[in-house]
Amino acid sequence: MVATFSAFIVVGAHAEFASCVSDNAVPVPVIETAEFGVFSDVSGRQYHASEILPVLAGIPQSIGSTANEANFQAMPIGPKNRWQMIPAMIVMNANSAPTLLQNELLAGGKAIFMPQASFGACAELLRNSEQTARRAGRGLWGQNHAAPVYWAGNPDLLLKAAGDYVIVQGRIVSLGKTPRTRYLNFGRYWKTDFTVTIARSDEEAFVTHLSQIGLSFEDLAQKAVEIRGVLDVKDGPFMAWTHPEQLVVVEQKRAGRGGQNRD
Repeated sequence: MVATFSAFIVVGAHAEFASCVSDNAVPVPVIETAEFGVFSDVSGRQYHASEILPVLAGIPQSIGSTANEANFQAMPIGPKNRWQMIPAMIVMNANSAPTLLQNELLAGGKAIFMPQASFGACAELLRNSEQTARRAGRGLWGQNHAAPVYWAGNPDLLLKAAGDYVIVQGRIVSLGKTPRTRYLNFGRYWKTDFTVTIARSDEEAFVTHLSQIGLSFEDLAQKAVEIRGVLDVKDGPFMAWTHPEQLVVVEQKRAGRGGQNRD
C-alpha cells in the first residue's frame, strides 16, 4: 500500500494534493473512530484531520462508505498535540482513487479551513475548496445555517462570539506596536473595537510570508482583509494572529456590513 501511494505522490498525478504532504511522510493505514475526524492505526495511535474545523451538525458520523484499513491512510504532518493525537492529512480511497479528506469536507461545506501547518499551495488548495462551498451555499454556508462570518465594524456582535472559531472581514484602520506586540486595529478606539495581535517573536516569519505576496506590515494599513481564528476579549474583541495563513487581503471584495454575513 505504501509503495502504491508513494508512487502516486512522486509522479505528481495531482500536484496540489502532493503539496499538502511531505515527500518523506510515510502513509499509515488507519480506521475511523467514534469521534468525527479522528482515526486510529493498528497500534492504537490516534490521528486527527488537521487544518480543518469539522462542523458536526447534519454530517453523517461515518466518513467512508466502508470503514476499513484499505480505505484511509494518515500522512503525519507534525508531532503529537496535547491530546496525544498526531495531526495528519487523511487520504480517502488510498488504494484506488486517492482524495484528501480535508479537501472533500471543505468543498462540501462540512468544515472550516483552520490553518495550523499548511502554507503556500496547500493552504491555497484548502482555502479555495472552502471558497467553492461558500459561493455555492453548500453545507454550513447554506441559507438555513448561520455562517461564522462577521464584520469587524460590529464589536458588540463579535463579543457574543467570544470563544468561537470565526472569520472576520473588515478594513485595517491603523497599525501599532509595543516592544512585545504588533497590533492591527480595525477601529479608532482600541478599548472597544476589534483588534488583531501578533507576537513580536513571530514577526520574522510573518514578514517573510507577507514578502512572498508582495507586502510588508506597513502595507496592511487600510487594506480590506479576512482573518480567521478564535475570538477572545481584552478590552474589546481581539484575535491572535499566530499562523500567517490566517489572514488574506481581499481588496477585490467588499467587507460586509451589519454583522454576521456570508459570501
